[in-house]
Amino acid sequence: MLRKAKAGDIPTTMFGKTGVQVSMIAQGGARMDLHPDIQTAAAHVRTVYELGVTYFDCARAYWGGRSEEAYGIGLEGIRKDVFLATKTQKRTAREAQKELETSFRLLKTDYVDLWQVHSVENQDDIDRILGPDGAMEAFEAARKAGRCRFVGFTGHYDPEVHASLLKAYDKWDTVMMPINPADHAYLSFEKTALPVAWQRGVGVQAMKVFGKACLLRSLNPKNV
Repeated sequence: MLRKAKAGDIPTTMFGKTGVQVSMIAQGGARMDLHPDIQTAAAHVRTVYELGVTYFDCARAYWGGRSEEAYGIGLEGIRKDVFLATKTQKRTAREAQKELETSFRLLKTDYVDLWQVHSVENQDDIDRILGPDGAMEAFEAARKAGRCRFVGFTGHYDPEVHASLLKAYDKWDTVMMPINPADHAYLSFEKTALPVAWQRGVGVQAMKVFGKACLLRSLNPKNV
């Protein structure tokens, strides 16, 4: 029988060059939509905090914005006790800034610890993000104004794109990439993108560690 987790069980780690200690397990906002309503999702967020998770990651696009709303309710009163991250998939400075304002309203905060460029897929994305009037202008302005402490980016598909963007901009604080036991079999982030991040002291967030639970089901197919 598994022992029930309790607050304080979750170890922490230094998050790259940020100088911040965060829980090694984070609450992600992508599947808040599994809850029947926002209040139930918010209660889940608070329970996760009470178990010792201090890293809460979300995105403007998750659950049509309701994930950020659930976070805002669930973290009310304890905002300064957690590391709060969100993302935008917009590629222009104007659009990204507009989304950040919406995120602040739903998250019930006036700053985020980490703001991330969401789902970078190809070289065209990189050119738009870093080009004139690109999203990076909004990110740099937000960091300078104290509206985000750190900036990062995420991507799901191509480790070469991750490596290229890490090299193209030298002020990334964090990067999120897929890392799991099947990584070596196809487009390896571990071999291509991870070493570049380490060389630059960029904090790494691993996602899809169980391949959306497919790897867990393959180990124990009866326990779905």
